[in-house]
Amino acid sequence: MQPDLENLKKRIGESRDLVDKVIDKLPGYTGYVEKGELYEADRVVRSFVASKLLDCKKYIDEIIRSETKKNSLQHLADLESIHTLLEKAHKKCAYAEFGRSASSSKINPTTEEMTRLIEFDWRMIAKADELEAELAKLSGVQGDLSSEIDRIRKIISDFENDFDQRKNIVLEVL
Repeated sequence: MQPDLENLKKRIGESRDLVDKVIDKLPGYTGYVEKGELYEADRVVRSFVASKLLDCKKYIDEIIRSETKKNSLQHLADLESIHTLLEKAHKKCAYAEFGRSASSSKINPTTEEMTRLIEFDWRMIAKADELEAELAKLSGVQGDLSSEIDRIRKIISDFENDFDQRKNIVLEVL
């Protein structure tokens, strides 16, 4: 499902108060404000997705504990590797250093660039949701977990690839 970008832009524009509208009239200040908004949007999206990944890590921890209590150690190494992959993805997302590191660059994002950023944000959030759904399925599977574990690894890999592509677009825009 694609976000309704025009409606989103309209709602954001309507939510700005009078002070922001006056400040927009000051020469040179608008670009500064837009750059700050992009930094903040980047931070908010990454924090949200990092939080979802942290929840996924906690869920894997619960599955590992449950499997250990049941003395079902067959897939423990695979579950630990998923935990490690989630930790890596979480750190990559939560502690990425783009945004502020490009503070001296010019900002003049086009509508197309902003749309691409929003689409990548949407994709990151969708991948995190997909990961949560797959993890929920994992606890209900009896027997061999290999195919589910492989699917989860693929989702995490796709997430990291999307995150890296988004980072490149943010650096282009900023």
